[in-house]
Parts: sequence; C-alpha cells; structure tokens
Amino acid sequence: MTAKRVRLVRRRKSAGYTQEKLAERLGVERSTVVRWERAETEPQPWVRPKLAAALGVPLDELQVLLDDVTVVQIQPNDRMNYVLEHPSSADLVTAGYLHQRVRQLDEQYDRRPSTALLGPAGQLHGQVRFVRENAANARVRKALFEVEAESATFMGQLVWDVSQRRDHAAPIAYLDEAVAAARQVRDPYTEAYAVLRKGFVALYGEKDPRKGLQLAREGAEVAKRTSPSLTGLNLLHVAEG
Repeated sequence: MTAKRVRLVRRRKSAGYTQEKLAERLGVERSTVVRWERAETEPQPWVRPKLAAALGVPLDELQVLLDDVTVVQIQPNDRMNYVLEHPSSADLVTAGYLHQRVRQLDEQYDRRPSTALLGPAGQLHGQVRFVRENAANARVRKALFEVEAESATFMGQLVWDVSQRRDHAAPIAYLDEAVAAARQVRDPYTEAYAVLRKGFVALYGEKDPRKGLQLAREGAEVAKRTSPSLTGLNLLHVAEG
C-alpha cells in the first residue's frame, strides 16, 4: 500500500518548483520534501508559512493540501481482470490503480525508448477508456476522466516520438481526447499542457507557425488560471510561433 499527497505535488509543479528547488528555498533537504509528498511526515510548524508562501496558497489551504492523502493499494491481476470483465463494478480504488500505472509509465519516459513504452501505454489507455465508458458510479467516472486526460497526453507524446514527428493526425487525436477529458473535470493544468503539446506538433511537425501561435496563445490563456511556469512555457512558444 502506498500513499501520496497528489494535490500537494500538483501545486508544487504548478508553482514551478522541482523537489530540489523547493527544498532549497525552504532550507530543508530534498528527502524532507519527498517524505511530505509521500505522506510519511508533516511539515514542522516553523516551515509551514514559508511553504505556503512558496506554493502561493494561504495557510488554511495548505492544510487542505496536506490533509488530502491518496492511498493506493496495488491490486492483483485477477482483480483488474474482474473489473475489465465487469467494468460497471469499477470503484475509486480501480481509478487509483490505473492512475498509478499511467504515472509509472510516464516516469520511465526519460529512461526507456518510446518504442518500448508505446505498447504498454496503449494497452493501458484502452483499459482506462473502456472502464471509464462503462463505470456505473459518477465519482468513479470523474476520477477516470482525470486518468484519461493524463494517459491521452502521454500517448500523444509517444506516438509522435515513435513516428519521428511524421505522423501528425494520431498525436493530435490523442491530445484532443486529453483536452476533452480535462475539460470534463475542469483540470486547466492538464488541458493547457495538452494544448501546448498540440502546439509542438503544429510548430515542429506540420511547420505551421500560425497554427502553432494560436495554440500557444490558447494554452497560455488556460494555464494562467493555475500555473505560472506552464503559462511561461506557452508564451515562449508564442514567441517561437
């Protein structure tokens, strides 16, 4: 069984910090930040005001982020097989398991070739969509839309890599799916990142600077509600366009 403060991690990334940079600003070790995010320890009272300031949240909202601990129990294969045979039985634990699997593959992106990741990622993405389309519980469907948004973005990235940037249609189809799923759950960060990836395809694949410029502006507009760093990255590609 593993635990993680997913919203705390997202807030750190939205504020533009790696674990190392946040630790440096707060005057603590990186391992301390890791333990906070794994819900192994709580920030000491003296560091909480500095942490809240770094993340750009008031102290009461910081407490909400710290209280929001996601516990994921890795399910045996027979349990997942049962869900795939009876998708209406999917629960939040199923969604958590699938989300963790997507993130595990994403974490391997810099260590393994995209050709090796495409097959497992494609199979997993198909499972996420299938379970989401057939889940009976509304909360579970919402959680699975969040998983689908991340999974579709990752698939768009992998497909474009594997095609050596020659296939434009398939990556765009996955990224459009990611945008639609992110909008379903009002997740501007994932939406803005997927739009940014579409801009990459337009600028560097299709060689269409006008389209790339339009997408980068759209991504910046969405990102400004949630992430200064992602807004800046989109604006960088506005200049590129």
